[in-house]
Amino acid sequence: MGRNIVDRPVDWIVEASEAHVALTLVLDVSGSMDGEKINSLNAAVNGMIMQMKEDPRLMNIVDLMILIFGTHGRQNIYQGFRAIAHCESISLEATDVNTYVADALETALDFIRNRCEIYDKAGGSYKPWVVLITDGEFHDGAAALHKIGDRMKQREDRGKLQFFALGVDGYDRSQLEMLTRNPAHIIDAKAANFAEFFSWVGRSLKVVSSKDPGDSVALPTLQFTV
Repeated sequence: MGRNIVDRPVDWIVEASEAHVALTLVLDVSGSMDGEKINSLNAAVNGMIMQMKEDPRLMNIVDLMILIFGTHGRQNIYQGFRAIAHCESISLEATDVNTYVADALETALDFIRNRCEIYDKAGGSYKPWVVLITDGEFHDGAAALHKIGDRMKQREDRGKLQFFALGVDGYDRSQLEMLTRNPAHIIDAKAANFAEFFSWVGRSLKVVSSKDPGDSVALPTLQFTV
């Protein structure tokens, strides 16, 4: 079985003959996330990475990208797509003043599209996942949120995107509802729930990847400890 496929210098995948799934985290690093929330988020994402590394297949077919958002126009790529097997621990810092999300989501969709094109030249692709975490009201404005929301909903409608959002503390649910056709995938959470959620993501992707791409899959139940 071939290990790598090269399309462009930065576009390579492990176990190219197998179907892959692109997992993109879009994470709030505005100042209100400082303290317990950002510390819990770092620990939870690192726990998910370690969990997936325990599965010799999953760690090679799940490619993780991490985007951050806060100040408008900032560089939002924290980590480009790479196999879980090659992911290192993350250490995010919450320092930004504002909470602008649209640019990060545009970047996410652009990179996912390109990534899935690479997968489809090789072993195929599962539906990509986008996970958004925020604790505040977005500052983008309604027009920008409607624009990126329309793009995300179109991908959902075509079966090209699985989107989940965790809203913490003072988030605006109505803004998150502008981004998805599936309001049930907008989840009220606390920092203490991050570890449980990302463990669920790892378990869910294991179930998804046990099927053929395009198959209907019942995800594990997500239930937070109170």
